[in-house]
Amino acid sequence: MNRPFPLLDGYRAIAALMVLTTHVAFNTGEILVPGIGPLLGRMDFGVTLFFLLSGFLLYRPWARAAMTDATGPAIGQYAIRRAARILPAYWVMVIFTLLVLPEIQPVRWQAWPVHLGMLHIYLPGFSLEGLTQTWSLATELSFYVALPLIAWLTGRRHRGDPDASARWQVTILAIGVVLAWVYTAVRVSGAFGAADLAGYWLPGFVDWFALGMIAAVIQVRLRMSYPPDWMLQVRSVAGATAWCLLIAVALYVIASTPLAGPLTFSPAEPSSLVVKHILYAVIAVFLLLPAFLGVGDTDPTEPPSRSPWARFLAHPVMVYLGTISYGIFLWHLVLLRLIQGGLNIPVFGGGFWFLWPAVVLSSVVVASASWFAVERPLQRWSHRSRAATPAAIR
Repeated sequence: MNRPFPLLDGYRAIAALMVLTTHVAFNTGEILVPGIGPLLGRMDFGVTLFFLLSGFLLYRPWARAAMTDATGPAIGQYAIRRAARILPAYWVMVIFTLLVLPEIQPVRWQAWPVHLGMLHIYLPGFSLEGLTQTWSLATELSFYVALPLIAWLTGRRHRGDPDASARWQVTILAIGVVLAWVYTAVRVSGAFGAADLAGYWLPGFVDWFALGMIAAVIQVRLRMSYPPDWMLQVRSVAGATAWCLLIAVALYVIASTPLAGPLTFSPAEPSSLVVKHILYAVIAVFLLLPAFLGVGDTDPTEPPSRSPWARFLAHPVMVYLGTISYGIFLWHLVLLRLIQGGLNIPVFGGGFWFLWPAVVLSSVVVASASWFAVERPLQRWSHRSRAATPAAIR
């Protein structure tokens, strides 16, 4: 199967390993170690990368269709591909966790339909160890459902006029970014009362998806004749890979300070939660720009640029880890809890530097099995029709 934007596999690997690392660091208490602890604790930033990647890759066909007045993805085929990509592998992991993980036994029967249906971010009282990372999958599923409606809104005006259509799309998506920031500010201020679950809902993450979608609009327009000057300037920034990475790293260090709130479940100032959310968005933009829009990467049929960063992302190990990254994301937490329990290592009892390689190795093994036995066969089946949308995010 041809994979457009091959450098993005490396980002998938980074995102999955960051989420794995932050959970191991939290469970072992390593996040409290001065210096390295805060850097490890902020690696939940991997979710931000996944959301921007989703917005970029899934919205591109609609962005192109609006600019060229072509037919967009067929909704039925789109739905089949999305469902086949995430649900079967997710169900296998959920069933295993609910049956096997000792610390959550006995599992009440209501947990089965709630978690299998990805409803746990809407119903209180269903947070279970081994499954807490799946909130982002439920949020992403809601984005999949909303995306055709968003694409209808962004594509209903100026169809066939690349410049006017691109301006309209970027404007609507930028409004979505601002509205998500407003939602986050209102939510953390306590306006929703004690509705903690509201922090997992799509309105609070539209900005992360929308920033990836804006990058998709720019990328599509850059492949056409006479792109606007401001887009050429954005591509120039993306081409400065070293500067993009330096800015991303600097902002990540800032996000690892108390300015972005505590690393534990201690109460946080509302302003720090907003700062963290926006910082994550900006960091992800600078980190992903070289692959989204960098020189030589605006056409997925061209070979990627040969910068050291591009070579690192395109390394066969990174490509493979990116290929199985969804399985790594799914399985790492239940494997972490099983390994800790099997070795009688208490939660917050240390052992990060022993547990981290053990969890990485076991996650790669199980994720590989998930990819070859479940994900790849179903992905191939769902891609038989050329009328459907392009490749999935992970």
